[in-house]
Amino acid sequence: MTMKRVDPGVEVAAIPVPDMANLPNDLAPAVKFSVPTDEDLASVAALRSSSEPWKSRGETMEDSLKSLTALKPFIHVAKVQNQVVGYVTVERDGPVPGAAYMRNIVVRPELRRRGLGQAVLNQGLQVARDMFRKTIALRVDPANAPAVSFYRNAGFTTVATVVSKKSGKLRLLMSREL
Repeated sequence: MTMKRVDPGVEVAAIPVPDMANLPNDLAPAVKFSVPTDEDLASVAALRSSSEPWKSRGETMEDSLKSLTALKPFIHVAKVQNQVVGYVTVERDGPVPGAAYMRNIVVRPELRRRGLGQAVLNQGLQVARDMFRKTIALRVDPANAPAVSFYRNAGFTTVATVVSKKSGKLRLLMSREL
């Protein structure tokens, strides 16, 4: 019998909840951004797997952790009270030639509509500027009306409708100048 050595990897646990009673209504000034530690990556994986569209696809925390590990150099973690509350991934190149690509932007559902999404988006835009890009692009499900509205309000316009390689569903390809 052959034995296969298994790498213990990073333990994936539930996302710790910030002390909601002590959070300000406007979270933007309280957000701190950092590159993810291994512990952060586990929290980000838990957040991703419990968010759409990954949740409806049946993505587990382990699946999310595997995907995010490959994206680690591009992840910027948002923290409030030293707890992960969101993240954004920005890559130098994507589907629009010469534009940075914002692959994911996720915010804890219970903290939405408190300025956190805008703070995470602004971080993504700044990261793209730091890459010396003049444009940033993203893909979004056209059925996700709140997200489409959020991006349009932030100055994004639809440049194409594309088919997702993973799901086979239509996605809006949106971009904006930096």
